[in-house]
Amino acid sequence: MDSYQIKLELTKTHHDACFSFDLNPRFGDIINGNISSKQVKSPFAKDISAGKNTYVYDAHTYHTKVPPQGIKPLIEYYTNPGDVVLDPFCGSGMTGVAATELGRKALLSDLSPAAAFITYNLNTPIDADLYLNAINEILNRAASLEKKLYTTYCRDCGSPAKVLYTVWSYGLICQNCQQEFIFWDVGRDEKASVRESKIKKEVNCPHCNVLLKRRNLKRTQRYPVAVGYKCCGSRLKESCVPLNNFDCELINSIEQSPMPKNLWYPQNTIPEGVNTRQPILAGIKTIDQCYTRRALYAMSFLWQEASSWPDIKVRDKLLFTLTSLYQRITVFSEFRFWGGSGNTANFHVPTVMNEQNVFQVFKRKAQTISWYFRESAHIPRTVRVSTQSACNLKQIPDKSVDYVFTDPPFGANINYSEMNLLWESWLQHWTDNKEEAIVNPVQGKSYQEYKNLLLKAFSEIKRVLKDGSWLTVAFHNSSEKAWVVIQEALADAGFQIKGTQIFDKKHGTFKMFVSDNAVGYDLIINCQKSHSLKVISQPMLEVREQAREFIKEYLANGNILTKDFLHVARQSEFDYRRLYSAWLAKTVKESLVSIDFETFREIVDQVQVEKK
Repeated sequence: MDSYQIKLELTKTHHDACFSFDLNPRFGDIINGNISSKQVKSPFAKDISAGKNTYVYDAHTYHTKVPPQGIKPLIEYYTNPGDVVLDPFCGSGMTGVAATELGRKALLSDLSPAAAFITYNLNTPIDADLYLNAINEILNRAASLEKKLYTTYCRDCGSPAKVLYTVWSYGLICQNCQQEFIFWDVGRDEKASVRESKIKKEVNCPHCNVLLKRRNLKRTQRYPVAVGYKCCGSRLKESCVPLNNFDCELINSIEQSPMPKNLWYPQNTIPEGVNTRQPILAGIKTIDQCYTRRALYAMSFLWQEASSWPDIKVRDKLLFTLTSLYQRITVFSEFRFWGGSGNTANFHVPTVMNEQNVFQVFKRKAQTISWYFRESAHIPRTVRVSTQSACNLKQIPDKSVDYVFTDPPFGANINYSEMNLLWESWLQHWTDNKEEAIVNPVQGKSYQEYKNLLLKAFSEIKRVLKDGSWLTVAFHNSSEKAWVVIQEALADAGFQIKGTQIFDKKHGTFKMFVSDNAVGYDLIINCQKSHSLKVISQPMLEVREQAREFIKEYLANGNILTKDFLHVARQSEFDYRRLYSAWLAKTVKESLVSIDFETFREIVDQVQVEKK
């Protein structure tokens, strides 16, 4: 699996794909030579709106993804069929999906082996029936183990029932009386509607009745507190009930049993980092401790079955299915009243955790992936995937790429080498973070180091990009420092910003839907090569006044800016994020961005007060 080329014969078409967990020596072998690029004189001029809920987008999670249907209009505008499209910060490979589905060739690289692995598998879909046959065979082999690990008894009819999930809650120590209590017992605010139900931030101690802030309390250990299953009736009613003696004895026996010696699982130490500090402080110091014993048993069994599959192209997709489970089956999976579990861009250890049935999550994810394969496997694709730094694209000749679309790290927002640790521990290939372009104090990287690394990457992009061709950068951040870095790095590398658009991803992140200050709406920055550029800086008072005038004019034109919240019951609110993005789209072409999101929001509030 380390490095290979593969041609998959599928319904009279094939994928010409090459992948490596290291620097791919064949990365540049699909270059068009001296063929001139499509001549495009003006930048793409329309705002882009693209929803996330598609088969390819849902197939495998990643920390940030640009929907491919939003990238396609840009690729069609800037390139011709057969042209080469490069993304040196490829993440999950959405640029490749968009490019190859339009008949372009894709060069995709990322510093992370996990990202390269996900990219390769999303860009080489196989026959859905072949894939599902393998999935079903593995699930059949796992049936007896699933019964052993995930069985309860229906509280209504007494029949055996399959455990779908188990809720775990930490015990907490009261700061006043020093008594322990289980948070689940007092921390639920349950309503008739799950949209209105929530986990409390403040609770009264059940022993002394003192009001306590959850975040300030010392934790003891996790306790299983409820079990979810389906039984009774033709539609299988779902029940979430307290554990009985059988459930407690089953969990205790599993937790106390050693792992089978024939099953491999990662046990590497979690390194110190910005995000990894959270689990380390919670006593989670090795990768295997990120799972309950039951989940680790199930995951390691499935990993062994997938790793030993004889057909290599199917084997990769089976392992890809397992990496798609990510945080959903770990102790980082937070309980949600409306059901399910999700992934976050951190390793927060929740007070109330949702332990899902690993086999059932595997089955559900396989179904989602199969839908993508079924709709996409017939499309022939030419793609090269490499694990390497964007600062050195040495396999690619000068002036040989027709178009670059990329989505570089957003400053300090996500620490990719840390957040990819779960995947990379199972794959046994880890990111060399020396040239990871982020702001990270543990790595000793300030905004200056972040700029230096982006400058190297943009300089390499300029070198490989044909004259007259275009670079598109997707970016967003609430910090003006990150925007200044992007502007200066592009200018210093020799790129001029010619146009900008707002990219509305429609369905935002969980944080965007429950937080009133998360920043969404990526900016699409279209650039061309230029010479001796300097980004202009303006006095702060002048910038603030220009922002005020922009806000007044924008609101006076009748633009309605409201956002709704999914899953949680909250009134629609003014969408500061959209307005900030609109201001950025105008400002980033003209001068250095010197107002962060919070300052901009204060100005908006002042303007709205003045209007009343």
